[in-house]
Amino acid sequence: MALMSIDHDIAASAELLTECNARINGATLGDSTRNRVSAALLHLSLEHHGAIHLLISNLTPHYGSAFALLRPQFEGFVRGVWFHRCASEQELSKFIKGGEPPKIDELMQAIETVPGYEEGLLKSTKQNVWRIMCGYAHGGSVQVASRMSATEIAGNYTEQQVRELISLVCPITLLVSVAFAQLLDNDTMANEFLSIYQRLFP
Repeated sequence: MALMSIDHDIAASAELLTECNARINGATLGDSTRNRVSAALLHLSLEHHGAIHLLISNLTPHYGSAFALLRPQFEGFVRGVWFHRCASEQELSKFIKGGEPPKIDELMQAIETVPGYEEGLLKSTKQNVWRIMCGYAHGGSVQVASRMSATEIAGNYTEQQVRELISLVCPITLLVSVAFAQLLDNDTMANEFLSIYQRLFP
């Protein structure tokens, strides 16, 4: 991401989300249960981005809650792709009836056998940021340290932390959007998402 102001980053994040939602909302999926489950999870991931944006751009920001949504945003993407490209009919049926999918490591291992995902990007992402994602989501030490000072308890998140959050959220949204285009078998849409992202985050 280019070294610009935090206001620029927040505006770019908002525009990316707007452009992606404009193309995805209302898309026709047909009656495939697999596609509908996958699309719902991918759409949920986009909604988490929207919530993160609202929480960090509010006049009274709620940074801790925004950071806590990073892990569910990532998990929504992983689950959405797995149900579309990897899950068996039995696993799909079990989930619809209220069961849980496999653990995230198993999901990513399966996804990385799918064309387009073999580079190990998901695995490296998890290795690099999963621990901090969990810490933010579950009230780990990073959340505690970000709201403590010598004399009081108050939000004390730095501008750099918020910019790092945006730098993680937006690539996930790109991955989600491209996965949605693949779900629709729409290469033109996938290329549009890539072009939008490259324009906003050169």
